[in-house]
Amino acid sequence: MKGKTLPVTFDLAIGTGTARTSFKVDRTKYDIKYGSGSFFDNLGDKAINDEFELTVSLVY
Repeated sequence: MKGKTLPVTFDLAIGTGTARTSFKVDRTKYDIKYGSGSFFDNLGDKAINDEFELTVSLVY
């Protein structure tokens, strides 16, 4: 994101012809701080979560 690359590790569930995983990413580690309650005060209900979850399903 934003031209920044960081390693990510996750567990992968492998089935017959499928692979699945789910993991969380902290956007502030990629210098995306817009609306972050960790960096800005008084955002109230306008704050955006620093972490988001990715769920990936692969069929091969």
